This record gives sequence, structure tokens and C-alpha cells, in this order.
Amino acid sequence: MWGLVGTGLLIAGTFFLFGRSLSVLNDGLSDPGLKEGVGLVIGLVIGFIKGNFVFKKLARKYIARIQSLPEASPFYMTFSGKSWIMIGGMMALGRIIRALGAPHFVIGTIYVAVGFALVLGSRNYLLNQKTTQTSVST
Repeated sequence: MWGLVGTGLLIAGTFFLFGRSLSVLNDGLSDPGLKEGVGLVIGLVIGFIKGNFVFKKLARKYIARIQSLPEASPFYMTFSGKSWIMIGGMMALGRIIRALGAPHFVIGTIYVAVGFALVLGSRNYLLNQKTTQTSVST
């Protein structure tokens, strides 16, 4: 889930930064400049730091939670109630920032940062899955 949401946010963030839409990639807008490139780099650096230091610990916590669940647990049990509230709050915050008219540069930079952090954090799930499969098969 983190990987999919992160990829979506990365794509949306680059569209916000570079002024393109999903339907029209060459819509006559001005060419991207230094400002957009700086926003992308800032987003990637923040995402790298958050993904490797904050989300790594969080992913370990969620992996332990998932492994402790019974085999036939529903999807929503993957995260705790507090985590679902945080997810909802982050989604609401994104909508509020857009509704308040934040510049596309700001929205794009935030989306790239959060998206890249989520993608990097999702590596922990994949690496854990690979380790679990290897230890089970030996």
C-alpha cells in the first residue's frame, strides 16, 4: 500500500511542480525552470531522510503487527486505529492545503517528499517478505 500511494504522490507531485496534467503533457505551458528543479530536489532530499529514518522504524513496527495477526485478518487490521486516524488526517491536510490555494510549487514539493518517503519505506516490507520467504524455505 505504501508503495502504491507513494508512487501516486510522486507522479502527482511532479505534475504539480512541472505544470503538466495527466491528459496533456505538452499543453503549451512554459518550460520548467530552476524553481521546479529545486522543488523536486528539495522534495527528494526530504523524502529520502524521512523514508530512511522515520518510515524505516514505522515499517518495522507495522511488520511486527502484521506478523502477529491471525492468518485470516481483515485488511483494516494492518494498521492500528491511531494510524488510520493519522492517515485520514494527512489526506485531509493535503486537501486543505490545496483548498487554501497553496502554490503548485509548494504542493508539488510536499507530494514529492511524502511520495518518495513512502516508496522508500515500502522497501522494508518487500525486504522483510524476501527474508521471511528465504528463512521459511531453508
